[in-house]
Amino acid sequence: MNRVFPCRCIWPSGRFWARAVGLSLPLLVLAATAIAQMPDASTDGDAGALPLIVVSATRNEEPELDVPASVSVIDAGPAQTALPGSGLARWLSQVPGLVAQDRLSYAQDLQISLRGFGARASFGVRGIQILLDGLPLTLPDGQSQTDPINLLLLDRIEVLRGPTAVMYGNAAGGVIQLFSANAPSRTLLDAGIRLGSDATREEYIRTGGQSGPLDYLASISNFSTSGFRDHSSARRDHFYGKVRYRPDESSSLTFILNAEDQPFAEDPSSLNAGQLAEDPRQAVARVFQYDAGETHRHRQGGLVYERELGDQDHLQATLWSASRRVIQFLPFSGDEPLSSGAVVDLDSASAGASLHWSRTTRDSALPRQWTAGFDFQRLHETRKGFVNADGIKGALARDEQDSSSKLGVFAQWRLGIERWHLDAGIRHSRVAFDVDDRFVNAANPDDSGQLNYSRTTAFAGPSWRASSTSNLYLSFGKGFETPSFAELAYRPDGQNGLNFELKPSTSRHVEAGYKANPSNTARIRLAAFSIESDNEILTASNVDGRSTFRNAGGTTRKGLELGLDGKPGENLEATLAWSLLIARFSSGPLSGSRLPGIPRSTLFGSLHWENPDSGLHASVDALWRGRMFADDANLHEAGGSLRLGLELGKRQRWGNWFLRLDNALDRSSVGAVVVNSGNGRYFQPATDRTILIGFNLQRD
Repeated sequence: MNRVFPCRCIWPSGRFWARAVGLSLPLLVLAATAIAQMPDASTDGDAGALPLIVVSATRNEEPELDVPASVSVIDAGPAQTALPGSGLARWLSQVPGLVAQDRLSYAQDLQISLRGFGARASFGVRGIQILLDGLPLTLPDGQSQTDPINLLLLDRIEVLRGPTAVMYGNAAGGVIQLFSANAPSRTLLDAGIRLGSDATREEYIRTGGQSGPLDYLASISNFSTSGFRDHSSARRDHFYGKVRYRPDESSSLTFILNAEDQPFAEDPSSLNAGQLAEDPRQAVARVFQYDAGETHRHRQGGLVYERELGDQDHLQATLWSASRRVIQFLPFSGDEPLSSGAVVDLDSASAGASLHWSRTTRDSALPRQWTAGFDFQRLHETRKGFVNADGIKGALARDEQDSSSKLGVFAQWRLGIERWHLDAGIRHSRVAFDVDDRFVNAANPDDSGQLNYSRTTAFAGPSWRASSTSNLYLSFGKGFETPSFAELAYRPDGQNGLNFELKPSTSRHVEAGYKANPSNTARIRLAAFSIESDNEILTASNVDGRSTFRNAGGTTRKGLELGLDGKPGENLEATLAWSLLIARFSSGPLSGSRLPGIPRSTLFGSLHWENPDSGLHASVDALWRGRMFADDANLHEAGGSLRLGLELGKRQRWGNWFLRLDNALDRSSVGAVVVNSGNGRYFQPATDRTILIGFNLQRD
């Protein structure tokens, strides 16, 4: 079977433009009124001022204030209080429009959604491109994993959302870029341990330094936990290292190695409403009978070359390869005729390359900046399925050789005259899938086939620098998202073979935004957006971890996002992130129903105090998440929740210590939902109150 989806470049309709004007005018009027009464911020270099934020999510380093898009930057270091999984979720909760749900299962990874894209994922991450130090953690089919992210070395996280993200291709929701710290100027050796509730433990060693033209940074860690719930223990070993060689002041070559092993991760599965109320720590009997869980091994290595070609040109080239082996036991037998089994054995290898060249012209009456390049990825995987004979790998039920590839070429540019700027870009992407079925017999026909997708996407964003400290922008774009191999893997009718009826989704985005730094100690970021999608990929059914998917007719998303950062007092830092998102089906029998797995509102706030003389620090953070539905018909829902975190610690030259309480109010809540669960078990509980303590010794 060979399905081809031809190239199209469809600009928004007249109705879409009408919505854009209606969305942007109120925001522009309000912002202009505020600007007229706002003095310019001080530029005296006050030590208590917020630092200038320079971002690279748009492929060019530029002040975040000038970017006509929603870009959030998270200071991730030092990462001493962040554990794998839950720590990343806490950091990402600072981003307006982003929801990170901790499933409390290291067999399934975090569930991350941006403006509602990705909420359908039953494991891993969909609809969002993720990169770590320039190397993709997203495969050609759009499937991403967060378990290879080493939190110990992270320096900052950039999250790009809105129309500009379409320049990354197969991602409707946005882009998450993570950057590890630079190597210290003096040799550092750091060893630490963290101990927490539910026998949680992590030991680590970090080192870094410089020697002539070489600098290096590395960490090795061992994490283990018995888990909050029954049958949820896990262990994870992780190494991450990078070495940078600088032959001259204009160029650098960085080698990166990322190795992560998960010898075991038990999966407690989800609960129904009665089980959740009775005992959120329990696991259903089936997970014990079939020993539900996952083991995996991840390896990735890459080279990143950067060179300044004079004052105007910058070149960056990336080359990488990766391998991943996964064995997953699902909580059922999978021995029915034409079943694909219930033990997934996946062995994959991927590789890719990218190149982009940027030029900035500074000596012209009309300043210009442009970037052009390409990226290519290829994935090959052997996918096998076996019967689950009460926790033992049984008879072969599936054997395929799957491959996919992605090629994208893009160009984007920025023009400016006085206070006005125009950013625009265009990208053409081709994504191909090929399946070679090797489990063919009289009762099981050949399910081999091919799928080819081709799309041209674009964005445009005019902006007005209303003052030296404020910016107004309006941006438009069209994106697309293909199904992943995991979404194609199973058919809704339960038969063997791929779901070739699943189509790619397309989306049309419009966003109006206002950015201001009203003083050198405050930042305001406000955005309003509207998104229309066709053929959105949604969960058809999820039974015991096996999901099937379908296309919806149409969906709409309308939302507001507000981000505030400031220093309200001496040694104090405050952050607030608020989101309102109304996501609904817009056609078909479900028209008017809210999309499942997406809370209507979220609110995050934090206050951090640190004495620079003594090193003593304390913080409080709170996350409110509104209710969300768990099914398309909106018959089952998880209520709203409030979680409070408290932290106390001290930084010293020889080492640090900290004490952290999560869910300090000890409130019961749902951590994540299983969208359209076929057995009524929609809910994955969050933890009760937990404690985490840690200390480290360091020498430099």
